[in-house]
Amino acid sequence: MLDLSYNGLTGSIPPELGSLPALTALALTSNGLTGPIPPALGGLSRLTSLFLIGNNLTGPIPAELGRLSNLARLYLYANDLTGPIPPELGRLPNLTGLYLYNNDLTGPIPAELRCIL
Repeated sequence: MLDLSYNGLTGSIPPELGSLPALTALALTSNGLTGPIPPALGGLSRLTSLFLIGNNLTGPIPAELGRLSNLARLYLYANDLTGPIPPELGRLPNLTGLYLYNNDLTGPIPAELRCIL
């Protein structure tokens, strides 16, 4: 687990974090992070929890997060994310918690997610 929450971090999330194959949880809650969520995080095959709550992240939710087959908790709320919710998130077989509120997401909830929610 890598927990750097509440550390006053600024700037973007380094895509190099996607090169940590043994990482099981990533928490970057309540920092000053900006920019997009790196699609490279979709390569963290052992990740069970991803907490990017309360930053200033922008852009779309990367469809690559739908490759995180062990992911149980995806908390992206309280950012400035835009665009639709990727239907690929509906392919996450272990997903039990999905929190996306307080963003600027558009469009309907994908049908692939309706059976999960």
